[in-house]
Amino acid sequence: MHQVVNEPVEPLSVFYGKQELPWQLTPFPIGNQENGRPMPQWEDLSQWMKVMIATLLGHQWDLLTFNVHLHPELETRLAASGALREKLAERVRKELTKAVGKREFFFVIESFSKDTGLPVIVHMHGAVCAYDRSEAVALEGALLRAAGHNVGGRQQTARATSSRWFELLRVAYGNYLFKFARKFDPRLDDRRLVMSQPMTAAARDLWIDITRPKLRERSR
Repeated sequence: MHQVVNEPVEPLSVFYGKQELPWQLTPFPIGNQENGRPMPQWEDLSQWMKVMIATLLGHQWDLLTFNVHLHPELETRLAASGALREKLAERVRKELTKAVGKREFFFVIESFSKDTGLPVIVHMHGAVCAYDRSEAVALEGALLRAAGHNVGGRQQTARATSSRWFELLRVAYGNYLFKFARKFDPRLDDRRLVMSQPMTAAARDLWIDITRPKLRERSR
């Protein structure tokens, strides 16, 4: 299609978000599954699928993926509260908002080593939308503070964070994020995914647009 309309190849936006393009040349909407049944609603999607849709959407901007380990002192405090996921989600939201404004993000909480499978310090695997690549330092700094580093007199620990720009959507990415999502850890609850309200809303709208756009038209 990008050749037909003389557009450069771009992630998703070749089909989505450019209303002037001839939608009859796109595969959307995809209203039915291969078995003939209607496509599921957003609320019925698995957490894995929601993350894949959010990643597809976030790739419209620069998407900074990250792995951030909690400071041991903060991990102890949040785990003792019995609400580690909720409190960590709020810390990330607040720090990102202070650093760059309201922003789309998601992360999966993990607490096992990918090499040994043994318990390790709680950490976040996820991604945040960058509206410009110059935001990378501010985004990473905000995530570190949310994880308890460089605040309250606590110094950043070794190997506290790593980040890189997202390049290509693959099934393996979602599998990597959720590899330990069903493994029990007394520090965590059963739900391991955190997705910001702006990311959830945008990803839901995208899912409606590519599966049943008439529903979105009626909501406007």
